Amino acid sequence: MSNALKWIWLSEKCGQGSSEVLTLVEKFASIDEIYDADYDKYSELGISEHLAETLCDKALDNAQKIINYCQSANVGLLTYDGYDYPASLRSLKNPPVVLYYAGTLPNFNRSLCISIVGTRKMSEYGMRAAYKISYEVASAGAIVVSGMALGIDGIASCAAIAAKGKTIAVLGCGIDVVYPKEHEKLESIIKQNGAVITEYPPSTEPRGSNFPMRNRIISGLSQGTVVVDADKGSGALITAKNAILQGKDIYAVPANIDADNSSGTNMLIRDGAQAVMCGNDIIRNYMFIYRDRLDVQKMISAEAHSEFDGNVVKSMGVAVRVYTPTAQKQGGFESLHKAEGRKRSPLVRKESKRTEPAKANNEDKTDQIKHHEAPPSPQKSSGDDSAKVLEKLTEKQRRVFDEMPLDRAVTVDYLTKTGFTLGEVISALTVLEIKGLVSSLPGALYIRR
Repeated sequence: MSNALKWIWLSEKCGQGSSEVLTLVEKFASIDEIYDADYDKYSELGISEHLAETLCDKALDNAQKIINYCQSANVGLLTYDGYDYPASLRSLKNPPVVLYYAGTLPNFNRSLCISIVGTRKMSEYGMRAAYKISYEVASAGAIVVSGMALGIDGIASCAAIAAKGKTIAVLGCGIDVVYPKEHEKLESIIKQNGAVITEYPPSTEPRGSNFPMRNRIISGLSQGTVVVDADKGSGALITAKNAILQGKDIYAVPANIDADNSSGTNMLIRDGAQAVMCGNDIIRNYMFIYRDRLDVQKMISAEAHSEFDGNVVKSMGVAVRVYTPTAQKQGGFESLHKAEGRKRSPLVRKESKRTEPAKANNEDKTDQIKHHEAPPSPQKSSGDDSAKVLEKLTEKQRRVFDEMPLDRAVTVDYLTKTGFTLGEVISALTVLEIKGLVSSLPGALYIRR
């Protein structure tokens, strides 16, 4: 029986983001032993009662269907014990059990990977900075990793391809689901110049809780993470936080202290992230380790061609909506054609005076967990404000919040008694922290604010 079949079975039983996966793979010699064990054996390991019961279901029918689909659709599989599985992901406390991919994977264990992430509501400054840095980093031979989302992510992938480099897009949905729909053409091009990968099985829809889990893979694959255009509530800061916890390098593009999208990036720099203004600011840190994989001269030559090119972006089907204060009456977005053709360097462009952004009409809420703006901390806000924040929580987030004691910090595992999986609890805690309702403490503890 194929090992892949059993790894898919294990992935289904544990769910995405489970820290109990490590317990199983460390205590058993092989996936066969994990599969063949009984309830008593699982219980001896100290894993949760719920997971022990779940693992006693040995049915492989659904796993076989997934294998059949992958074979028919030319979708590749990386399993935790596989030779090509990225070693950097094995070191995570909650590694993906299986990765599905379409395209051609690089040798992750020998390549320099740099993730470039940022807000969906990007400024023109951020768009140009992301394009420039991604273009130059990819020209040097580094692989650009991102999430293929609207905004900075899509621009980063596009620039890497324009530089004739390689890029990896990590999805928060099944490999057969295109999300966002606007990037269907971009996804096809990425597959020809790298790969799209996901830990979610085929047909998984892009639920909001999937994306915090996805972000740990983006940072986990990368030696360094670059944050461009992010306010204090941006989902890109989740990726940055993951990178910090994973011991990875953090970079951020500086901007005016009163610019709408710079509060998060400037905060990262204040707290120790390296400020970057070009690709060389990143690549020079890895030249010794990857001297046989990087080409600095090629990167220097690419600096003459790394300014934003609207025609290239259009040709790849990248959806570009640029937020500008002057476009506030139109929902805060400026169309791409207004930004095309400008040859100013993104890192010397003057920022407009700060103006409060208006919400975009028809904003897609599925791939956003309301990360645009962090509400005030309940301790500093009025009772009415706190009530409003609580009212906006989903049932899952509210149940996790209500389960937290008022007088002490608790672990993530403690909160799984709500009946949710570990991944669901982590997703809920991430949102609660962004909303200012809980704080994370050393030792993977969480406490109410």
